[in-house]
Amino acid sequence: MSEGWHAILTPSERAGAIAMILLRCDDPEALGLSPVPRDRLARRDLLGLDDGVVLGLSEQTMLLMPHGGVAIVREISAALSEQGIPVRETIDPLEIYPEASGEIEAWCLLALSVSTSPMAVDPLLEHNHRWSAMGVRMIETASATAISPHQQTLDRLIHSPTVVAVGRANVGKSSLLNSLVGRQVALVADVAGTTRDHVGVPVDLGGLVVRWVDMPGIDERLGERDEFGIAIGTLAQADLILHCIDAGDAVARLDTRLHDAIRAETPVIRVGTRSDIGEHPVPVDVRVSIGRAPGGIVELVSMIRDRLVPPDALADSAPWRFWASLGGPA
Repeated sequence: MSEGWHAILTPSERAGAIAMILLRCDDPEALGLSPVPRDRLARRDLLGLDDGVVLGLSEQTMLLMPHGGVAIVREISAALSEQGIPVRETIDPLEIYPEASGEIEAWCLLALSVSTSPMAVDPLLEHNHRWSAMGVRMIETASATAISPHQQTLDRLIHSPTVVAVGRANVGKSSLLNSLVGRQVALVADVAGTTRDHVGVPVDLGGLVVRWVDMPGIDERLGERDEFGIAIGTLAQADLILHCIDAGDAVARLDTRLHDAIRAETPVIRVGTRSDIGEHPVPVDVRVSIGRAPGGIVELVSMIRDRLVPPDALADSAPWRFWASLGGPA
């Protein structure tokens, strides 16, 4: 039987596009996992439970990236435990990166390997340098230093924040998502209610990768369906809401139950879709069009990115405890 451990690096209580499970094992092949060269990605069957991506970190360490549903993560974790690879609540990155000059640099290397956003690279390297310049190389010493007021904001560079697009049926939410991704990931039709599922996909918004959830069109017909309860739960977990309004929507109000589900601190951007077919009768924050006269996409991307990770958070000189969101000491 193989020996080792695994740790769940993504929040276990929230679903996402992908999850991250760090696996340290002396014989991955005994688990049915073919070796993956260091710094290489490969598609693998994950214990017969999911088809995911694996990143090789060393001969005995790999990062498993299954689909991010809470249930599948629990099943993979349980299967690993049953095969003698128990879950660890805390990890020591120096076991993975013994070449690091200290504990903080090891955490930085781990964060770089698991971060979802290209935008994370420069801030992680910069903050690692700041800790080093302060003479701080161990977590215990860092705990005496004031925490950055932007801690949770910067953590979004490592773990993808959730953006939820909501609005009435057939207002162009799916077309907007397909345009951003560059391929069809959501159904598009001129029939209200075409999108039946909450499509969650990773989308790169100018270097910040988000989990984009395209909710089914919300109208009066959904009032008694199970989908309405799911929609409320999805909105409650969102890091940012896109309220999509087309040029023909004179009311542009969310159902009271949906509105009340949005946390007070969650930013809401009112997006005027289909701006090429007319003026929007209600105020919007940005106007976009996808059809014959496309426009507004670049502005929308910048607006979402800057609301989730504002420039002042990136410019803040206070050191960032980037290891805390990966299971390290707060």
